Amino acid sequence: MTKALWLALALSAPLAQAADPFYANPELQAQAPSAFALQAQARPFLAQAHALTRKQGEALVAAIQAEPELAEAIARWPQLSFDEQRPHLERVFALECALLGITPPELVIDPHSYPGKTVYFDFDPSRPGPGVVYLNPQKLAAMPPYASLAFLLHETRHSYQFQLAYAEDSVLAQGYRDAFEAQKRLEGFSFSDFLTLLNEYEAFQFGNYVLGRLTDWQVRMINMGTYASQFDGRGTLKMDLLELGEEGDLLSRYNALAEAHWQARQAQQ
Repeated sequence: MTKALWLALALSAPLAQAADPFYANPELQAQAPSAFALQAQARPFLAQAHALTRKQGEALVAAIQAEPELAEAIARWPQLSFDEQRPHLERVFALECALLGITPPELVIDPHSYPGKTVYFDFDPSRPGPGVVYLNPQKLAAMPPYASLAFLLHETRHSYQFQLAYAEDSVLAQGYRDAFEAQKRLEGFSFSDFLTLLNEYEAFQFGNYVLGRLTDWQVRMINMGTYASQFDGRGTLKMDLLELGEEGDLLSRYNALAEAHWQARQAQQ
């Protein structure tokens, strides 16, 4: 049985049988439909987020490129040790926080504060605030060279999202709030379920966009989000959810197209 045929059968089965570790599972997402990018309730969020992600991404790229030492370090990133990368990571962190107009979260870079985690954004919906951005240098050292920068951009973006979520009553704020709360409340996420939560979907898209622009779209990491948050060598989304959503059942269409990502990840193993 091919993966595509198995998926078609699984998605029509009860939840206990349908749950898949990679693809999006409709029963799980139905428990919080406003929290997931693949649900119709999220379409207003997608329409606003797409434009803002690029606008703010371009502003951060410009700020980084305005600092020659920082831009040069990013161009040489694979040749730098983590200790050499660290001051540049801290500078990118400061620029991102300033550009987004947020209270900087605590930035923790060590191998032990969050055991077992490579990177993490620590947050508590019952206590809104900046949160904590965590990077584990030992684990990042075993990943592709640009992973440290990509994850710093991503996790810091979560602080922006989390602070916005509880600061105003808007389409974006509500979407982020629903996503953060669903992340804490729901269980049984697949790869695609978790990474199409609105906060994860947009943070990966933001980080991938900034890194893509800084490297002329030559650095692409297959595990940084789903294809809905990744860009090709021309700076085009590999999977545009706004366009796909115009043609009907977005979750099913996503799952059908996501097989290319699943196959690529399998080939990399």
